[in-house]
Amino acid sequence: MRLKIFMLCLVALFVSQTSRAQWVVTDPGNLAQGIINATKNIVHTSSTASTMIQNFQETVKIYK
Repeated sequence: MRLKIFMLCLVALFVSQTSRAQWVVTDPGNLAQGIINATKNIVHTSSTASTMIQNFQETVKIYK
């Protein structure tokens, strides 16, 4: 009987130890760098798209 009570207390102790809250860690530098990288990607994509449109217009001129 003592062994069962001891095991029950031991299980309760382990369960209560795993239910702790964790702190959220934020890195503002990483967030800012992510925004900068996203902006650079958007600019690069739009310049690539405008170059593609210009090339397509040149192709249309050749075939006309």
